[in-house]
Amino acid sequence: MRRRGEPMQIDGKFLRLALAAAGLAFGLMFSTGVMAQAVNFHFHFDGTMSCMQPVPVSNAPISGDGAGVLNADGTVTAEITQGLLVFKTALRFDSKLGSGVTSVPGGTGQVRVVGRQSLRFFWNLPNNSLIVTVNVRGHSCSASFQTNLFPGKTQYTFFDGSMYHYCGRPVMTSSSCEIR
Repeated sequence: MRRRGEPMQIDGKFLRLALAAAGLAFGLMFSTGVMAQAVNFHFHFDGTMSCMQPVPVSNAPISGDGAGVLNADGTVTAEITQGLLVFKTALRFDSKLGSGVTSVPGGTGQVRVVGRQSLRFFWNLPNNSLIVTVNVRGHSCSASFQTNLFPGKTQYTFFDGSMYHYCGRPVMTSSSCEIR
């Protein structure tokens, strides 16, 4: 119990997460000149991926398209659709910055703050994470895509809404992003 005049103890991890979320929200709003308004973004990427199972295919087209909003209160809403060949999987992120993982098709999802002007969206599958990073600079933005294979795994997984595909490492060929 705290006595009168003693400083209040605050958990360091909680404080860092809160400051990072606030810094990102305010950094995005100041950098876009939109104080106390939402920041709307849209991104797209294309690439290729070769899969071994359930159907072998070489250099299959992959794509991702997403739109979202970062609100002044730190909440994030985003719809991201990722595709392999004709298969598409829609993911919805509806959370507060710094919150934990949420259930999404084929695994879990999470939104994280990365610096003052960046968000990172994670789609965690059985063998790997598919990660989209959105960086905002003024009235423009950029998006990047990466994959992280989990220790002990040798194939990347992609969930098409009904089954997993086991593939080689995705290769990105283009990406774009815009502030709306």
